[in-house]
Amino acid sequence: MPQPDAMQEGLSVLIPVYNHKCLETVRRIKHVCDGTPGLAYEILVADDGSTDADALECNAAIGEMANCKLYKRQQNSGSAATRNFLAEQGAYPWLLFLDCDVDIPDDGFVGKYLQNRVDGAVVSGGVKTCRESKRLKSNLRYVYEHNAEASYTAAMRSKRPYKSFRSVNFLMQKDLFLSVRFNEGMKRFEDVFFGKVLQERGIHIRHIDNPVEMGYFEDNAAYLKKIETDLLMLDLFREELSGFSTMLDCEKALRAPLLQSSIKLWHKLFGRLERRVLVGGSPNLAVFNLYRIGFFISNQ
Repeated sequence: MPQPDAMQEGLSVLIPVYNHKCLETVRRIKHVCDGTPGLAYEILVADDGSTDADALECNAAIGEMANCKLYKRQQNSGSAATRNFLAEQGAYPWLLFLDCDVDIPDDGFVGKYLQNRVDGAVVSGGVKTCRESKRLKSNLRYVYEHNAEASYTAAMRSKRPYKSFRSVNFLMQKDLFLSVRFNEGMKRFEDVFFGKVLQERGIHIRHIDNPVEMGYFEDNAAYLKKIETDLLMLDLFREELSGFSTMLDCEKALRAPLLQSSIKLWHKLFGRLERRVLVGGSPNLAVFNLYRIGFFISNQ
């Protein structure tokens, strides 16, 4: 691994992974880093106790690549702890955090981040969905993310800079990050809470249009199960996420007893039918929204 001079600028690319083949993502970001003139860099990948044998076998090749290192953690500790661990290992003063299942659509991706970096601030590049295909039109997560894509531009994110923060793709100085860190006690919503902490600390977020591309979308049943788990966890973090959760804001607006009772009755009568629609081949976003609010209010 590179050993930079103490005064040398450089970049540590940090990628947590769990039960996912991320070799191609690493190859792609390595290609982009290699093509960035004068860049000293490293790519650190931490496997968070994966159990998928195919993913483990595929990702093992990462450790053999120049400027790359693969850490294997024995127990699953969550993405917050894994990102904090990677930040501690980083050799360079700038940290670029990426999710393991994204693509880098632009060869100038790293250069644009370096041109827009700001001392004492976070730089968030954003995310976009891959080009539409007939296959993805039946995928609930793709339909949801693609429909929301207009709100993912830098201009839109800048209107709500802290509430728009996502950990999928951002740049930050190592010392600054380690003074904040992700909350390891939160197994979900740690990036939402991170945005809240940045606001409380007065740390500026600079939103730019430098998105990574989402190309992996779990099947409808798996995604809906993930959403249900998130909603159950959300109730546990009400205090921490107050003012930063759209669902909590929605529930607050619907707090009148008659409304609450009506939503619970609706979910009891139609929740299973809504769920069948959502896991089927023609997911509907209106049904998705009804199901989520009904599930959340009915499971408190």
